[in-house]
Amino acid sequence: MDSALKKKWLLGSGLLFILLNTIGIAFEFYWAPMLPALAVLFLLALLKLDVLIIILVFLVPLSVNIEDVVLGMGLSLPAEPLIIGIFLLVIYKFTIDGTYDFTVLKHPITIAILVNMTWILITTFTSMEKIVSLKFFLSRSWFLVVFYFLAVVLFKRIDAIKNYLWAYMIPLAFVIIFTLIKHSNDDFSQITSFEVMAPFYIAHGIYAAAIAFFIPLLFLWAVLGFRLNLNFSSVVASIGFLGLFTVGLILSYTRAGWISLVAALLFGIAMLLRLRLWHMLSILGIISFMVIANFDDIFFQLYQNKQNSAEGIEKHLESVSNVRNDVSNLERVNRWAAAINMVEEKPIVGFGPGAYSFTYAPYQNPEFKTPITTAFGDQGHAHSEYLNPLSESGWPGLISFLAILYFAFQTGLSMVYKGKTLEIKIMSASLLLGLVTYLSHGLLNSYSEQDKIAVLFWGFIAMITALDLYHQRNQSEIEEE
Repeated sequence: MDSALKKKWLLGSGLLFILLNTIGIAFEFYWAPMLPALAVLFLLALLKLDVLIIILVFLVPLSVNIEDVVLGMGLSLPAEPLIIGIFLLVIYKFTIDGTYDFTVLKHPITIAILVNMTWILITTFTSMEKIVSLKFFLSRSWFLVVFYFLAVVLFKRIDAIKNYLWAYMIPLAFVIIFTLIKHSNDDFSQITSFEVMAPFYIAHGIYAAAIAFFIPLLFLWAVLGFRLNLNFSSVVASIGFLGLFTVGLILSYTRAGWISLVAALLFGIAMLLRLRLWHMLSILGIISFMVIANFDDIFFQLYQNKQNSAEGIEKHLESVSNVRNDVSNLERVNRWAAAINMVEEKPIVGFGPGAYSFTYAPYQNPEFKTPITTAFGDQGHAHSEYLNPLSESGWPGLISFLAILYFAFQTGLSMVYKGKTLEIKIMSASLLLGLVTYLSHGLLNSYSEQDKIAVLFWGFIAMITALDLYHQRNQSEIEEE
């Protein structure tokens, strides 16, 4: 193309862009200037889906939640519309077009996910809040399609896994720096720590959960980077990010986030001892049985703790077990008790996916109510990744969710102990430790239905599946299945 023709194309494109913007403004369509960006995204979706996913992951930590956009639903912009768009494209590209690697569907983790989603769909039809449950099912579907089913096949290259991780960590580092600068204006006070990370993260709990996902990974990269053949700049970056993320987590004043690192440390020790999954589950079972058998005595001891959440890390940490006058802890107990009462009434199908917030009010026990308890039951979820599905989808919903975790950890531990390369072993350990931080945090909070955690939770599980399918097994083993 000669220079004269190039100038004509440039001039014509510019005039067309001005014309479209003029028409858009005339009809009060103020999104017209976004058309070129949308065109680029459309071309990426068709030609470079792996690049588009990295762009999406990069945008998630920087997205801002807008309340009540349509039909009473909030929307995380710009990430969520892009997720929905990729979801629709993937449905066409990989199912109708038939180009998907269907060996992924034979993996035990995938089968467990499909069973869980089938039960969620069934309980959507039996839900007390059918519209809410349908929204929940659709939201979970596009998270899974994009961050699990699509991500697995993109992770055929191990470098794609690293790109995905860095694509989230880099903007998260920006958010942490932004938060620390804002927080410093209040001398890093605990009182202002709850929402100082806004508008990027709605509260300190989800912010801390996202940070904790990466601390084990960054620690292992910082310590073992050269043995993993990481270049010097990657090792230095890992050390710097580790320091920044640790400071960010500490100054988030999120007790569940701090405890999650302790859980990851214990799990790491278990892996060093080469304990099998059934060993770990047996230990957990014994501890759980002892807690239940001695619940009254334990609760009495906890009731003696009068330390409220307060300034200072030591006092704030002491308040974790205060179920006497710490309002935050007491309200969690109230939500958990309501969820258990709901399960007793509907143990099989529950009240419907996503319906807890709309149905828990009558199931609150008067003795557990707090100054922040609402009689309308409009203050969120059950504060538990386990009681939420139990109350909303019954025992089959919880069991099928736990089955996903079981196969993910079984697969991951197998690669930690028997990985073909050190890189597979360390990557698998990092992913499992990251999941442990969130699953222990999930005892006290529930964020997996929000894009900022879904991209990590399902993405980490997708990485474990991909490592097993494409990097650990021989191709002949895959074809035999």
